[in-house]
Order: sequence, then structure tokens, then C-alpha cells
Amino acid sequence: MDFSIYHLRENPFRIGPAISAEDLIWAGFNDLKKNIENRIQFSILTSPSRIVLNWGRYGSGKTHAANYFTRTNATNDLATKNGKAKVKTVKISLPRTTRDPVQAFFRAFLGQIGILEIQKDLKEVSNGKDLLDKIATDTVIKELFNIIIEIESNKLPDVESYLFGDASKTTLGKLGLPFGIKDDEQIVNFIAAYINLITFEKVVFSSFQIWIDEFEDIDTYSKVSQERFVAFLRQLFDGVSNNLLLFLNFTPKTFYEIEDLSVTLSESLASRAKIRIEFDVSGIPEAKNYVKELMSNEKFRIESTQQNVFFPFEEDCVDYILNHIGNLSVRKINEVFSLVLEYGLLNGKKSIDRNFVDKIKDELISWEGK
Repeated sequence: MDFSIYHLRENPFRIGPAISAEDLIWAGFNDLKKNIENRIQFSILTSPSRIVLNWGRYGSGKTHAANYFTRTNATNDLATKNGKAKVKTVKISLPRTTRDPVQAFFRAFLGQIGILEIQKDLKEVSNGKDLLDKIATDTVIKELFNIIIEIESNKLPDVESYLFGDASKTTLGKLGLPFGIKDDEQIVNFIAAYINLITFEKVVFSSFQIWIDEFEDIDTYSKVSQERFVAFLRQLFDGVSNNLLLFLNFTPKTFYEIEDLSVTLSESLASRAKIRIEFDVSGIPEAKNYVKELMSNEKFRIESTQQNVFFPFEEDCVDYILNHIGNLSVRKINEVFSLVLEYGLLNGKKSIDRNFVDKIKDELISWEGK
């Protein structure tokens, strides 16, 4: 669809989450952004590891925040601003419908970073082998890291196969290792050793930040798997006592309260997740500012002499829509405004006012009231 008649390059109201860095922009919600940035900067500037709980309803922007701060330069810009070393970031959606959540998480972790990048990071650490003796207590993991540091890049696929569970005699023989990674503890030891090495004294990386998205899906696991995964996270957090920032994106179900977290996370992990960031829209003014900043962004807005920043929407029409779509969320705002914008284009409307919205409001699933 050609949105140029509305002085727009494309429809700014994205329904699904943006993935590529060039499509990830932050509009509105300045207080929320500042809260997240404060936590990130705190991790960059100080040593103790922390868990941050991102709490909000479905569609409140938690996944977008995870994508924005892990796939754009936003986080590393904060490191540069503070004169500190770069930050390593990774976003992992909680593995669903799996009998082995720890192994699934490990595979996702490796897949997001890649063995080539792990080798590159390790080679940046001065005296990495000497540090290994201080940091790694597991002899197999220590030997594995020495292999990763020294091995030629064209042989890294053998290491990758090993990490993904190939413990065949052929692979073990090529790498000279006695056995494969056998249990959750060794997975913890591998991830912890990697993070501790590359963030040691904040020389190469000042912080390692993991965003776990859709953490509420842990309730789809069996009780045994839940306990196992929570124990894994607790061991990981204990194994990386410095320079780790763990964000948990959590969508509470109806009537679920923050106090119930001790059941989901267990008291041992819930006690570590004391910092909470609220993701809900505070009201009409905040929602309206989001619409304005999104439509004004240079990625979407074509330069024009239009004085109305909401064009093609009349400003009172923006208020009208926001007041009639119930509980506000970023996802709902995007869905409704995207649909109205496209209906306007299809109907040849040069501008969109309340009268037009009244004519199509039955098409808007979220519409409430008369």
C-alpha cells in the first residue's frame, strides 16, 4: 500500500514485533526507557550481578524492549557514553513444550551468540588461559575453553557439534575430550566461565546482559521441569556473581500478583528478583505521545508542511480512538491505528476524522462504547 498521500513512507503501526535493527525504534514511554537505561548503566558501572523483573500485561512492549536493547546499538551507546567497555547482550525466548528446558536454553544461548563469536570474545581476553585456572573449576570445561581459544576456525564446527550434544567417539577423538557435557551443572559451568572470562574486571566487556522473554511460559512445564530450570538459573546467577544483568520478561495472568512469584520462581530465585519495572501504559497522555512520536519518526514521516503531527488523523480523532479501545497497550494501539489508517487509504480519505471512525468502528474488535 502507498502511504505517501499521508506523508508516510509506510504504515508506522507495526502489528508483529520488529526484528531487524533498522526497524527497531523507540517511540514515547520515555520514563520506561529511562528506567531500563538506568538498570543497564548500573550494571555497566558496578559489579554485582542483578535480576530485573519486567512486569506487564500482554502487548505492553516487553518483547520490543528486549529486541531494542539487544539488537540495536542502544545498550553499547550507554557504555560509550559512560566511557566503559562494550556490553554483550543476548535475548532468549523461554523454550516451550520441551522435556529438557536447560538443554533447550543452552542451545538457544549458543545459537544467539555463535561459536565463532565465542572464540573471538575469548581471544580478546589477555592471559585468558591463566584466568581460566582461577575462574573454571570443572577440568573438562577448562580443557574445552583452551581448545576453543587455540583451535583453527575451520575446525570450530566440531566444537559446536560437541556443545550441541554430539558426544560420539569421533567427535571426542577429534577434540581430545574424555566425555561430553553431561548435566545441568556443566552447562552452568560453561556459561558462567564464558561470562566471567570476558567480563573480568570489565576490560573486554563491562557487562553481560541476558533478556529472557515470555518467562511466564514456565508454567507450561511439568513441576519437575520447572524446579529444574529455576535451579539452573539460580546456579547460573550464583556462578556469575559479577557483571551479569538478567532481565525476566513476565506477563502475569489474571489475578496473578507479584507475591505469587515465590511460587513460580521459588523463594531462592524470587528473593534475588527484587527490582521490578512496570510496562503498563499509564493513561491517554502517554498513549497519545507514543502515537505522535511514532508517526513523527524519520523512518516513517516524509518531510511536509503539515502542521498536524498526527496527520492524516485529526488530533481530536486520536483522542476519540484512545478513549474507546479499553485498557491501553502498545499492541492494541498499533492494531487499531494500523487498521484505521489502512481503511482510510482504501476509502480514499485525505484525512481521518471522528465521523470516518464512527463508520468503521464495528470493524475494530477492541472498540468499546458508542
